[in-house]
Amino acid sequence: MKLYIYEHCPFSARVRYVAGMLNIPLTVTCIAYDDKTTNALIGTKQVPLLIKDDGEALAESLDIIQYFIELAQSSETIEISTSVFDWQKAAFLPLQKIGYPRWSNMALPEFETVSARQAWRAKKESDELNFDVLLEDTPNIVNDVESLIEEAKTILQLETSQPVHLIDGAIMFSILRGFFSAPEINWEKTVKDWMESVSVKTHVPLLK
Repeated sequence: MKLYIYEHCPFSARVRYVAGMLNIPLTVTCIAYDDKTTNALIGTKQVPLLIKDDGEALAESLDIIQYFIELAQSSETIEISTSVFDWQKAAFLPLQKIGYPRWSNMALPEFETVSARQAWRAKKESDELNFDVLLEDTPNIVNDVESLIEEAKTILQLETSQPVHLIDGAIMFSILRGFFSAPEINWEKTVKDWMESVSVKTHVPLLK
């Protein structure tokens, strides 16, 4: 099976997390941000995109995860817990504030070309998310992010022996990994240790 992704994309990361946790082999292809490969396959520019062994395309992250769960004959579900759903809603804007002005300047394969970096800025920058202003406001954004990281420790119950529900872990990991893009963030040790161990287990690198 082939999975098309952007390295920075949290939806791509949660699909890869599930594949890693369920030991499902994938050929992962990171396409350039201005690449139109997926247009030819499904008629729109979208990742993650899974091409199954029979040639069928799946283009929604939860549909892909559901397919992986069925393929692995796992008892897990795609039902997201209320606490994780609420945390995700609160975390998405801080993730954008951290990631948008930084990701295209990192050594990520989707941003290797000037045209890809220009396409990113043209699509993602707005009055609310002005890249230069966001970088200047880093200290305030970092405070919000560090609070979210503290909440993550409680939500994931990392100080207990409770296993993390598959979809909850996928969502939390996919957002938290983006916060590594800002070295100014001080990480709660338990959460950082979990992120690093999960990154190794799933072969999904943190966004450093």
